[in-house]
Amino acid sequence: MAPLKLHELSSDDEFKALVHVEHEAYSKPLNGVWEILKGYSEDEFCARQLSWHKSDPTSHWVYVTDEATGEVIGGTQWNIHKTNPFEVERTPLTAYWLQEGTMKEIGDQLMLAWESKRPTFASKPHLLIEFCFVHSAHRRQGAATMMLKWGTKKADELGLEALVESTETGRSVYEKAGFYFIDDLYLDAQVENPSKEFEETRKKLGCPIHGFVMRRDPVPV
Repeated sequence: MAPLKLHELSSDDEFKALVHVEHEAYSKPLNGVWEILKGYSEDEFCARQLSWHKSDPTSHWVYVTDEATGEVIGGTQWNIHKTNPFEVERTPLTAYWLQEGTMKEIGDQLMLAWESKRPTFASKPHLLIEFCFVHSAHRRQGAATMMLKWGTKKADELGLEALVESTETGRSVYEKAGFYFIDDLYLDAQVENPSKEFEETRKKLGCPIHGFVMRRDPVPV
């Protein structure tokens, strides 16, 4: 197994390779929230996600490369909230990048359900894992562990808890890093008298999408 190296994102030029891996990783297995987030093209999403990162002072990206090839194989976005991020009212996130239609209608509901859950468990200083992914060909080689250790070390130094909304696929990885279950997360979209297209799209996305809110308590240093 080739040695791996952890990097902290330091320039815009590094982001495209990271997002390319993100697209592959979140498609295996399919992630319904990702299907909404990714929009219509990899380039558009790359620009959008980079703009989100650069406009958010709490955002910190780390990524891992395979030293034998130099290829990016995984990435994680940690948000370091030294104050309660919900002290000031925030504009609800909608799937504004999607064209009007069924996918956007469902996407708006999923984004709202996702965002509205967060104040129930994250209304205090904390670290949050916003994205965490590893290319399917490079899993179980230690990349996720390296990226999680970067953030949990920061959390311990700051004396803050760390939080993540996990899928079933990622749950065991977080548990090994010291996270534990605190609540279920369900994301769904409903309308009266849904059309066939609405029901088919909802089914394609895996609704209701079930996830897990997980917490890691700080370890004194």
